[in-house]
Order: sequence, then C-alpha cells, then structure tokens
Amino acid sequence: MQISKVFNNNVVAIQANGQEQVVMGRGIAFQKRPGDAIDQARIEKVFTLESKESHERFVHFLNEMPAAEMDTVKEIVKLAETRLEKSVHDSLYVTLADHIHFALSRYRDGIIIRNPLVWEVKRFYGPEFTIGKEAVALINERHDVKLDEDEAVAIALHLVNATMSGAKGENLHLVTEMTRATQAILTIITYHFQIDLDEESYAYSRFLTHLKYFVQRLASGEKIKQGGDETLFEMVKLRYPDAYECVEKIAGLIATKYNYEVSTDERLYMMIHIENLMKERRS
Repeated sequence: MQISKVFNNNVVAIQANGQEQVVMGRGIAFQKRPGDAIDQARIEKVFTLESKESHERFVHFLNEMPAAEMDTVKEIVKLAETRLEKSVHDSLYVTLADHIHFALSRYRDGIIIRNPLVWEVKRFYGPEFTIGKEAVALINERHDVKLDEDEAVAIALHLVNATMSGAKGENLHLVTEMTRATQAILTIITYHFQIDLDEESYAYSRFLTHLKYFVQRLASGEKIKQGGDETLFEMVKLRYPDAYECVEKIAGLIATKYNYEVSTDERLYMMIHIENLMKERRS
C-alpha cells in the first residue's frame, strides 16, 4: 500500500482498485513522500466516499484545512460513535470538516449565525445534542474560541443525518425538514387536546421514536404501500374517536404541506400512540 498524496502528518491518499482512498492515522505520513509505503499499524480509518463530488470536496478541505482542525473532526466522529454505540456514515467527515472550518472562520470574523431549531433539536434529538455540546467544548478548548449552543445544534443535526437508516449522510435539509414536521405534528396534538405533553413519559418517548421513522419517510418522499387492515382501523377509529380526529388533522396537514397521503396503517399506529399518550396522562 503506497502513498499517492500527503495531506498532513496524519492523512494521506492511496490508489486502490482504480479509486483514490483517504487513509487516516496519527503520524502515518511523518517524514513520508508519495511512493513510500504506509505503516499499516498506524492506520485508523480508510474510506472512499460514494459520491465523486463529496470526495472532491473532502480532498479540497484536506488541502486547505489546518491539520489541527481535521484532528478535531476525527475526535468528534470517534466521540459520536462511542456515545451512540454505532457507526456513522463516512460523509460525516466531509460535513463536519465543512461546518467546523467555516464556524471557526465566522467566529474569527465576528459573524454569529443563530440556529432557529435549538428548542426542537434539544427535545427530539437529546443524545445527539449532548454530543454536540461535548464537541463544541472540544472545539473551544482546542482552537481557543467560544462557540455557543447554536453550534451544538448544528453538529447534532449532522450526527442525525449521518446515522439515518438508508441515508447517504448528505441530506441535512431532509433532517431539518424532519425536525420541523415532528414539531408540527406535536403542535397539532397539543392544540387538539388542549394539553401540554409530558415529555418525560414512556408513552411520549415511544411516540417520538415512531414519529422519527414516520417523518424520515415523509421528508424523503419514501412511501409505503397503501392499504392495511381496514377492519382494525375502523374498530380503533370507533373506540378512540378523539385520537382519530387528531390523526385526521395531522393527515390533512401532511397532505397539504408535503403532498403525502398518510396510509391506513400509518394512521392506525398514530391513533394508538396518541391514545396511549392520553391514557398515560389520565392515569
């Protein structure tokens, strides 16, 4: 395995199967030049981004970013995989490199951008937001800056994006829309029943998990087949009329805003979850 390009002491490129791959490892390129062999014991990460555009963007960042910034990116990815106990999409290296580099540039230029989704991300993506706060603390310490909570929100959204089932990790607009759709659905429930939802309850936690998968399909345009158990749907509809009316309001909003027809099965499960929310509140 020979080096084709040296970006810094910790990152190099190699050619493998006709493709350029990025190889990371502490000190892997120390006193190395193109053509030299890699010390395989130092390899920490090898990847090829699926999109040519993403690969070219990443190579651009590797050429332009200070090595210390890329080391921070690596640490945050490692932190995320440890805390979430699962791997993330390789494109997180690209999106985080992009975000952190320009966040530091904006800070030094005195430009502050407020994130409008602070409250929603705290509510819906608690683990990712906690990691985002740890990441911001790491960035502040390593780069002598004082980034705030808004940056933790942005990093959290990148993490959600990079761990989404079936996603390629480069659809941050989709994650943002998912967050807004979730908030819209919960707002309808709150106003329909004229209550404040208990966000610490087990029923709320289960419903929020269900909503995450539902709004992911919604925002990505992925449809499930129509149909379902009509008999069971009618039975639940008659048994839980308030939950049914609420779900019809939700389905109406979704049809109008997203041009998405909520299926019988999706409405059925939503009714059951909403009724469970109400039962837990009454008990």
